[in-house]
Amino acid sequence: MELQLSYNPQTRHQTSAAFLRGNSPEQWFHEMNDWEIPLKGLSCFLLPEHKNTMTPGGLLVIFKDQVPAPGKISHPYGTINGNLFIPVDATLTPALSPEEMRTLLIWHVQVYHPAIGFVGFDNEDQRSISSFLSPAQARERSWDHAHPGMPPPAYLHTISVAIPERIELTDLLNHGQSPLPLSELPGKRARRSMFMRLMDWMLRCFLRFLLAIFNTISIFLARIPGWPVKTANTGSGGTGRTVTGAASRKPGSERTAGLREKLRQWIEKTLGDIEERRDSELDRLLKMFDKNGNEALKYAIPLADASNPGRGTAPQSASLSRRETNFNLGTLFGHQPVDTWTSAESYTELLSRKYEQQAAKALQEGDHRKAAYIYAHLLRNLHRAAIVLEEGQFYHEAAALYIDRLGQPLKAAECFEKGGLLLDAINIYKKLEKYEKTGDLYRQLSKEAPAQQYFQLAVDAATQQKNHMEAARILQHKSGKPEAACEVLLDGWQHGNQYKGCLLQYLQLTDAIDADSLPGKMRMIYEQKTPEHKKDDLVDTFLSFRKNMNEAAKNTVLEIAYEVVAPQIAAGREEKLNMLKKMLPNDQELSADIYRYTTQRRQIKPTVRKDHSFQLEQHIKWLGATVIKKQLIFLGTAGSTLYLLRMLPDGNQKYYSWQYQPIADNNGGEEQIYACFSENDTKKYSGKLMYLPTSHNRRISLGKLILPSEKPFGDKVILDTTDYPANHIGGAIGMTVSAGEPVTIFTDAQHGHNSVFIKKGTWASYYCAYPDSTRLNMPAPDHPRALWGEGPFYFGHGNRIYRVDEKGQTQHLDLPDEIRHVTATEITDGMLLMACTTKGCIYVVDRKSGLYLYSDYFADDVVVRASHFVSKTYLVLATNKGTIVYNITTGIPTIKTRIDTAAPVQFILPTEQQNEVVLADEKGRITVHKIDDKIAVKTASFKR
Repeated sequence: MELQLSYNPQTRHQTSAAFLRGNSPEQWFHEMNDWEIPLKGLSCFLLPEHKNTMTPGGLLVIFKDQVPAPGKISHPYGTINGNLFIPVDATLTPALSPEEMRTLLIWHVQVYHPAIGFVGFDNEDQRSISSFLSPAQARERSWDHAHPGMPPPAYLHTISVAIPERIELTDLLNHGQSPLPLSELPGKRARRSMFMRLMDWMLRCFLRFLLAIFNTISIFLARIPGWPVKTANTGSGGTGRTVTGAASRKPGSERTAGLREKLRQWIEKTLGDIEERRDSELDRLLKMFDKNGNEALKYAIPLADASNPGRGTAPQSASLSRRETNFNLGTLFGHQPVDTWTSAESYTELLSRKYEQQAAKALQEGDHRKAAYIYAHLLRNLHRAAIVLEEGQFYHEAAALYIDRLGQPLKAAECFEKGGLLLDAINIYKKLEKYEKTGDLYRQLSKEAPAQQYFQLAVDAATQQKNHMEAARILQHKSGKPEAACEVLLDGWQHGNQYKGCLLQYLQLTDAIDADSLPGKMRMIYEQKTPEHKKDDLVDTFLSFRKNMNEAAKNTVLEIAYEVVAPQIAAGREEKLNMLKKMLPNDQELSADIYRYTTQRRQIKPTVRKDHSFQLEQHIKWLGATVIKKQLIFLGTAGSTLYLLRMLPDGNQKYYSWQYQPIADNNGGEEQIYACFSENDTKKYSGKLMYLPTSHNRRISLGKLILPSEKPFGDKVILDTTDYPANHIGGAIGMTVSAGEPVTIFTDAQHGHNSVFIKKGTWASYYCAYPDSTRLNMPAPDHPRALWGEGPFYFGHGNRIYRVDEKGQTQHLDLPDEIRHVTATEITDGMLLMACTTKGCIYVVDRKSGLYLYSDYFADDVVVRASHFVSKTYLVLATNKGTIVYNITTGIPTIKTRIDTAAPVQFILPTEQQNEVVLADEKGRITVHKIDDKIAVKTASFKR
């Protein structure tokens, strides 16, 4: 354990020595001059600037019989065990036993300085005051030609004053004013004793009390009939007359009133004398500043400060008292009674100006303690005083001001650190959660274990804030763990805010640790740690660091770049051709080749676009997909993060993510999340309802998720995850958006029945009932389904297809088999629905006459996984044997074409093109397909 000094604002030791800062005797004697004690017999020891140099940094002076006044010593020191000197406001940590003291203190004199450290001296190291003085060389001068000087003036015999005619002596002496007594003339006064000041104060208090008694008696007498109330003048030039409370007057009443008035005037005059004398003192003080500023400071009064009123009120005095002009924390924060001088605004402004001038002069002379005294004690500017003390390297006092009065603990910690009180600085840094700084100071104290502990806390805090570069810096340069820093940077590339910087720093650090392993690690990052939307940034970062790599790493960068850029260029993204210039900087013909290639492509305008594909992120579990305002939306989860891919059919894409609170199931795991989108007309509305139910019919609600309007996607998109039904509702059957309002059909299981309701918006709710007012009853489905249409609304449940209008009026059509799912599209005079059942698929049409079957079963030899009307012309079925496209304009199901995919199709999405469809398979492969080269839009028309 290392012995340390701990700062304590209270004086802990009796002053027996002083430390004088500076490296020249001139500085030391300048402070000794203020001590006003004999310097003979003082013991002196030179202290170095630091332990690795012999340059003097200060002088320790040990007092013998006389000790200067406390305010005159800048750095007082006390003694422990008779030969260990430490600051009077410091204690040893940990405390030492007498036996440990004898073992440690082996020199004649030991000094423990907060910044210099522990220094020991033998007897021969002692210096006397005279050793710092050297007599000047004698100067030889000739006095043979000395001038005798001027003769003395003649003695005065008489003095008389010549008085001109018509001028009075008083006019000549005082310009017509009455002469003042000598006691009122400017000059030095004898200081009144404390006893006389106390007596003066008691007298004034008594007179004030007496005056209050007389005023009370006057009010009481005024109410007695016949007693004179007041005297007033009536009229502008009339004589005064007394107004009484009755016709008769008591004998002697007028005489008593006059005596009371005279006594009142005498008391007020006596009380006013002290204010006049105080103003006279302030005049003297201002004149003294013009003659001798240093002497005037000793009599300067603090300007009024309500924040430090002291404890109680001291007896008032009309004379200025002498004070020490040295900064002192004890007197500054003392709680003694205070005699506050309240002066006119003009005096305050003049005194403030004089104080500022003296403070500037003290700073110019290098006397920071005097300047701090002026700012703190006189001007009450504690912030400026703390700055001055810090500049003068009086760090302990500055720290006390910062932490106790100014509420700036960070500045206090910095001062403690500069002053060498590292333990006090550490305590503050811990409270402020400055973990890295705490670790630095522990390391400075050679305490490596706690230093590493706080470095790790700093790493954890930076990682939590997703500042992976800062965390890696601490691990590398403070903890000495470059491999761990690489892991943090790699995680920052995947999940951090500064992922490009993390990747570049990872490459630099990995190259410095093991350059031969860099190619394999880059390949690992590309294949395992890089999502699709970051591959362009990966190639940019690799190419920017390529010039610093070895040949093997450079070749790996080129291979990865070709794998990323080549498919993009083939898909028509000509802007990626510029990436080739970075990959092949020495190819002189490359720019010309790129120009010829792009020119030829622009001249050839193909009439048919070839199918192209994209890849979804592999680590995300994709739950659903929809189309909003011509934008493809894919939704998935990974961990406790909800991911959303916003994409256009041409390949432009952007990922978004939100954190959610997982819902635990009864076995301690997490409930599975599903996704369900409303099927409202996305050409009208820029948003959809997005339900996120769990496996136990609970929901994840994140409010409205807004994707902003930006290029190249276009309009803003809103996905509303709000759970609009009340909490008691048993389960949602389906939901959609109509006229911009959310519409939900749900069952109510709270009251012991399964009545079905329709709720539009957040206010209107209706029972779903048949024309005969029979309520619709059904159990809640496992998961909510899409509602088709915008009023009436269509959905399938069990073996029935239901039609419900906005007021809850219900119809249904029975099918022979159980319905798996329903898809629908508008036709000329109604709605066409395709019901996928356990037996096959069948068309159902709704017109004004009601629901009826339109076709026989089709696709009865396959299992339909998903279905969707992608236009007014085509129905797409994703089956276990491939994807089938049906033409619906013929009135009967007719196969148009088949589309083969690498894996079974999970999502079917239309685009703005009437003959185009987007398919997403179970392995995350997105493909865009042309159904027909000829764009011919037909409207389905069905006849009964």
